[in-house]
Amino acid sequence: MIVAIGSLRREAAGIIRSGEYTAIEAPEDFVAYRSESEEYPAIVLSGSGSDRAARAAKWAIEEFSPEAIVSFGFCGATKNYARSGDIVIAARVLDLPGSPFEWSIVDDTNSMGPDRTMLLAARTAVEISGLDFHHGTIVTISKVATTSGAKKWLGEAVNATAAVTSAHAVAATASAAGIPWGVVASVLDDRDSDSPAVVDRLGSGPNERGITAYIKHVSNTPQDLPALMRLGRSSTRASASLTTFITAFMQAQTALTKAEQPAASE
Repeated sequence: MIVAIGSLRREAAGIIRSGEYTAIEAPEDFVAYRSESEEYPAIVLSGSGSDRAARAAKWAIEEFSPEAIVSFGFCGATKNYARSGDIVIAARVLDLPGSPFEWSIVDDTNSMGPDRTMLLAARTAVEISGLDFHHGTIVTISKVATTSGAKKWLGEAVNATAAVTSAHAVAATASAAGIPWGVVASVLDDRDSDSPAVVDRLGSGPNERGITAYIKHVSNTPQDLPALMRLGRSSTRASASLTTFITAFMQAQTALTKAEQPAASE
């Protein structure tokens, strides 16, 4: 079994609709689903942040005893060629703890590379499904990068292709347990776009906070309405790309695993 660990319900909504999923009990306010079909992974949604992601990954390992783990979700682009709905496959994952004021000193000693078969399966998935994709470093930061300046800095100083809030923690937890892992993300916002601050003020759990919070924000800051509408459209594209990717990835991973079994037994 493969477990896919994400942050938010809206990232996984399309995957859950397309598979035969049943919600199961999970600790804290994590959300978990078990699929009745081997063609889909189990899904665990932790909410935002490395601490939550690490705890969710540890629980998922105990609950499912997975043969592999894939971290998935939305990301912010940190290169100018990545567009909403593009898939980013991690060649490396890097953690930048703390606030942006502490990022000036970049320590890349915690940089990690994914399992070779997981990486190959991800590359195969985007190629056979026709998704636009990029291959590079995905950096984990403590909060969503909502400004173009922060995203540009991450792209230039760290040479990151995308920024997320939890992938490194999932990868580190899987590595500590000796479980193969991979990281993939779907671009939500372009590098040069600024997002309204409300995007990072809606709580840390996996569940949607509802439209009320956005309505209240727009009533106080009406100039943010176009940006929020743009993010809504981008979210739909990013979720659709993840749904397409996961289906193709599972097929590719199964085929590659079967192909490697005879060689492993010799």
